[in-house]
Amino acid sequence: MERTDARWLRSLTPTACGTVYPRSIAEGVQEGDILPHGDAVLFWHRCGFAQLFGDVDAACLAWVRETFLHADDLPRRFVLFTDDAAVTAFFRDTEGITTGTRLSFVWPEDVPPPQYELPPGYTLSPLDRTCLVQMQGRITPRFSWDDAAFLEKGSGVCVLWEGRPAAWAFSAAVSADEIDIGIETSPDHRHRGLGRCAAAAMVKTCLAVGKRPVWSCDAANTASCALAQSLGFVPTSTYTTIRKVRSSCHPSSRSAISPKNSRSSSAARD
Repeated sequence: MERTDARWLRSLTPTACGTVYPRSIAEGVQEGDILPHGDAVLFWHRCGFAQLFGDVDAACLAWVRETFLHADDLPRRFVLFTDDAAVTAFFRDTEGITTGTRLSFVWPEDVPPPQYELPPGYTLSPLDRTCLVQMQGRITPRFSWDDAAFLEKGSGVCVLWEGRPAAWAFSAAVSADEIDIGIETSPDHRHRGLGRCAAAAMVKTCLAVGKRPVWSCDAANTASCALAQSLGFVPTSTYTTIRKVRSSCHPSSRSAISPKNSRSSSAARD
C-alpha cells in the first residue's frame, strides 16, 4: 500500500487526545485531509474529528476559526480535539463556537479480552457486507468509512436477531498499533447487554490482530463511560472538543474541501 510522506507521521507527537485518527490518515488506511498551515498541520478525518500538530500559533487558530468553525458549507462536520489550554482559551469565548469535554480509555497490556454470553436467540457474526447494508443507526462503519474501504481494511462484529443486526462494534479508526472502537445497539434491542457483548467480541478481534483497543466518548455520555470501564478499559485522559454550534454537516459526508495548501491523504478514493 502506498503511504503518505513520512513527515506527516513524524509530526504526530503524543497527545492526551490520542493519535489513532490522524495516524489512520497519515498511514493511508482511512480517508481524511492533511492541511499544513505555517509550521502546523491539521488532520481532519472523514468522520469529522480534527487535530492540530506542530507549532500552532494565533494565525493558525484564526485560520481554523474562519475556514472551518465559521464556515457554512463544509462537506462534513468539524470537531477539533485539543489538550492545549491556549487553544481552548482562544476559542472558548468565540460566538457560534462551543466547547466540551471528551474522555479516552485504553485496554491494559497483557489483559485477555472480557468474557460475554449472548442472550438466547441472538448470534454473533463478523460485520460483513450483508450486515453493513442492513444496519440503521448513527454510529455505524459509515461514520468513518465508505463501504468498500471498511470491508477491505476495517473489522467489526454484529449481534444478530433473526438474521438482522441488533448491535454492532467496529473499527472506527485504525492505525498501525491501535483500533478505536465504535459501538451501537438498535433501539428495539437495548437493555439486554448486547452492546457489551459486541464490544467484548471486538476487543478480542483487536487483540487477535495485535492491535491495542482504545475507546473514547463525550464526558456527558455516562453510559459509554460506564460500559468501557465495566469491560476493563482504563481511563487515560481528558481533553477538549471545539465545534460550531448546531452544525448541520453529516459525519459520514465525503471530503471535498480543497484549500490551496491542502494535502489530502493517499487513501482518499472516488
